[in-house]
Amino acid sequence: MKKEYDFRHAKRATFRGLPPKNERARHTKVRITMFLDQDVLQFFKTRASGPGAAPYQTQINRALREYVFGLGASAGRYLLRDERFISRLAEQVSQYRTAQKRSARSSRKTKTG
Repeated sequence: MKKEYDFRHAKRATFRGLPPKNERARHTKVRITMFLDQDVLQFFKTRASGPGAAPYQTQINRALREYVFGLGASAGRYLLRDERFISRLAEQVSQYRTAQKRSARSSRKTKTG
């Protein structure tokens, strides 16, 4: 090893892909240990197991970010990807339509009868 190195012609490295300084806190990950209820964790892990779904940690982070920044109304877009929610909604719509048809038939019978 040399005793001294000549850095007169050295160039400072540029880092590509770093977020702007005002967004670094958002993109910096911090390792913590915390306890979650098992059903909450299972919910996110189940959602993450779907094709093309984000990892469960990312989903938990999004949910927390929506809560912190008051974006709870945008949570509906995640429900539209949840198959259990969609199938339950379809059942409810089907039951509602059936009840509406029955109601319409019975009101016609009482008017004509």
